[in-house]
Amino acid sequence: MAKITDTDYFLPNVLALNRLESLVRGGTTEPMLIRGICTTTQEKDDYVVKFKRSPRMSIESSCRELIAAFIAMEIDLNTVQPALISVNQDFINTVKGHDGYKAASESIGFNFGTVYKCGYSVLIKNQILEDELMKYAEEIFAFDLLISNPDRRTEKPNLLCDGSNILIFDHEMAFSYTTSIFKNPTPWILDEYDYATYKNHYFYHYLRKNGFSFEAFSNKLKLLDQNFWRKLSVLIPEEWKNDQVELIMKTLNLIINNKDTFIKEIKKLLL
Repeated sequence: MAKITDTDYFLPNVLALNRLESLVRGGTTEPMLIRGICTTTQEKDDYVVKFKRSPRMSIESSCRELIAAFIAMEIDLNTVQPALISVNQDFINTVKGHDGYKAASESIGFNFGTVYKCGYSVLIKNQILEDELMKYAEEIFAFDLLISNPDRRTEKPNLLCDGSNILIFDHEMAFSYTTSIFKNPTPWILDEYDYATYKNHYFYHYLRKNGFSFEAFSNKLKLLDQNFWRKLSVLIPEEWKNDQVELIMKTLNLIINNKDTFIKEIKKLLL
């Protein structure tokens, strides 16, 4: 998968053309499958859009989704490819009479979206995972702790699988400390909230007491360097930028600067 630090990377800016269907599996945020055209390549494709005025969505959560996707891409995790979906009145007219009209009509401008991926199915509770998939489980678990994502639960995994790859999506609740009154001053050390939250992570029982080293994941954290943050800042729409972007960057830098302790904390959680 491309990284945002690749010299030829661009974030697709997609003009929404028409509604295809509402996606029931998307749950609370009421995502919609649409047809759109990339303004750079002029190619049409299918995209999933999460309107910024849908339940649990906002400009802030849209920005968190985008940052989480960029981080996943940079450290070689399989994630749905992000895009900016531009909604205008012509598109809204195609949604009239369908579910999602209210959210769409209030979401003119940029919205977070992803390129639609077919051939994948949602992982279910207690699904048996082949050994080749466990490497993804290890890194996704550590990734969610890194980005403080409490929303990959046993009952709601936000994971897609095609038998050989696991694809992650739905990160609007990531960087949960940005909305918390009480912030952990040492984010590389897990607190009581982390223990309570991540023992309900989809992969917790798969990984528990299995002695994973998380070495490969730890080595990848060096990729989240100043060059990465500079490129990220350029790609985020100006109207999405606020204090949370700086807070996320500072918090992740603290974790990365103390990554050895952070990895030990993950291992301790899994004992």
